[in-house]
Amino acid sequence: MRIDPIHYLEASSSRIDSARKLHLQARYSDAIYLAGVSVECLLRAFITHKFDKRHDLHELFKASSLEKLIPDRRRREVGCWLGTIWSRWKNNYRYVSDERLKSEFKRLKHDRGISGDYLKENSRMVINCAYNLRILGENQWRHLNKK
Repeated sequence: MRIDPIHYLEASSSRIDSARKLHLQARYSDAIYLAGVSVECLLRAFITHKFDKRHDLHELFKASSLEKLIPDRRRREVGCWLGTIWSRWKNNYRYVSDERLKSEFKRLKHDRGISGDYLKENSRMVINCAYNLRILGENQWRHLNKK
């Protein structure tokens, strides 16, 4: 099946919507995973050449050239979003339970400064960052395709 850039953009929107629903159902590891997939889809929408790296958000971001489209005044904010996502999303998280992911987040110190359910809070953080990035990406997409 051929997947064009617009299909990736559409999938990004669908995946973040699903992630938000899963978060509301307290399915946090699933929500985190789909939020990361949403970002992966968004970045793939901006890649105009054949790219072989799979599921490496950092490499996908570099290949997407999206960085060049981010206004200077927003670069720090976008960098924070990406850092939050990159540190909390790995493709192999789709294979683990909430308990296993909680253990991993504790090891990575993603429980620091969070009272209560730190998996829930990390899920919220990843989803919010992915959602904000998707909105930014869609706005840039519309701007590019008006020309």
